[in-house]
Amino acid sequence: MFPPQLNRIFYSYNLFLLFLLCFATSAYSQGVFSHQEFDNILLKKTESFRIQGDYESLVRLNKDYLNLAEEKNYKEGIILCYINISNISATIGNYKRGLSYLSLAEKELKKVNSPVLKARLYQERAQLNGVIGLYKSALDLNTKGLYYLKNIPDQEKRKFYLYRLYANRADFLYKANKADSAYIYLQKGKRIDGQGVLLNTLLAKHHLNYTKRKDSALIYLQKASEKIVNTGKVNVQSAFVDLTYGDYYFEQEDYKTALEYYNKALDYYNKTNRLYNIPGVYESIAKTYKMLNEPQKEEEAMKKYTEEKTALDNIQNEAINISIDHMLSDKDEESNGARKKIYFYIGFIVILSLVIFILLYRHNRALRQKKNEFKSEALSLKSRINDSFDELVGLAKGNDSTFLTRFQEIYPEFCPRLLEINPKLGASELAFCAMIKLNFTSKEIAEYTFIQHKSVQQKKHRLRKKLNVPTEQELFIFFDSL
Repeated sequence: MFPPQLNRIFYSYNLFLLFLLCFATSAYSQGVFSHQEFDNILLKKTESFRIQGDYESLVRLNKDYLNLAEEKNYKEGIILCYINISNISATIGNYKRGLSYLSLAEKELKKVNSPVLKARLYQERAQLNGVIGLYKSALDLNTKGLYYLKNIPDQEKRKFYLYRLYANRADFLYKANKADSAYIYLQKGKRIDGQGVLLNTLLAKHHLNYTKRKDSALIYLQKASEKIVNTGKVNVQSAFVDLTYGDYYFEQEDYKTALEYYNKALDYYNKTNRLYNIPGVYESIAKTYKMLNEPQKEEEAMKKYTEEKTALDNIQNEAINISIDHMLSDKDEESNGARKKIYFYIGFIVILSLVIFILLYRHNRALRQKKNEFKSEALSLKSRINDSFDELVGLAKGNDSTFLTRFQEIYPEFCPRLLEINPKLGASELAFCAMIKLNFTSKEIAEYTFIQHKSVQQKKHRLRKKLNVPTEQELFIFFDSL
């Protein structure tokens, strides 16, 4: 047993250690929050729930993460949650809410510089415009998304989004009746991720609708089926694959099997509330009943198609109006931005012109002051050049051995330039070229070098070949230009 006083000291010391431990734990918990971890976990969980069609869990997940991002004042996280909630809303047919959340994301995005989120925002806006039938606008927005993807340093994220943007673009191009261009983007996507369910299904549809190669379509469908994650729950990817299988068997004229797949796809789309896919499935079912010669069921399917299409059109029309207003607003912002740029450039040009005018004025005044000095120096230089030229001519006429050396001193760039064209030129050939440069005629060269006029002509001919001088060009003009 320790004395009471010592016990009190130990007790106080333990309390102090406990306080430090609590403080350290609290500080650690504050530092644990990682932006990258937040993004990665949210991205993976969102993708998992999206594939399962579990929209209730999706909404709950993104609202929880939105609260966390707001608590930590993490702007990029807030924007990411807004975009995810927009995607969920649009997927289940609530386009108005989808556009509303995209507007919130866009507003917040003006406060941060994030190429990833800008690419994602334009991807979602493009998808929403594509779903409501504004394919030209969807392609324009998709182009902007692709532009921002170039600035993403994280290669994994870049591939993740690039694959989807290529697949989306191909889908928009098909709907805009540009199948050849669409196929190009499918191939680009395939180079990034050749095993994806979406991409392989789109390739299967391409072969069914355009190349008519049913064997290729089946291969891609089998690849897509193998990659579907079986979680025991509804998988939205299965619906698209089953719908395409239905098209495949319809083309094979196996209408009963086609009908089975269409009904499976319809069941998936109903369970996942994919409103924009449902009318098309009913239309395919009606066509299949027609081929099976079951008019009553065909009529029932067409009635359901009309009902679903009308309901969807009503939702889409409202979304189209909102989207068009948004596009007009974008145009106004671009116009205002362009106007501000024009004013800025005009102001800049005026100031620059004033500065240039002042500098030119000072420069000209300095030039005038030095003009007389230069004039006298120029006269002196001209005299020296004339003397040098006369000296060279004299050396050449006397067939002096120092002619070439002195020529190189006065024209230091001439011989190196000739040797760049043909390094094999000898000293005698360089001296011959120098005489032509000094405007000696063939007759004069023959006289001063003690060779026949015919030999001079032959030398000129050989020089043309060695220096690649066209026959129609005078050698003097060629050398003078050097």
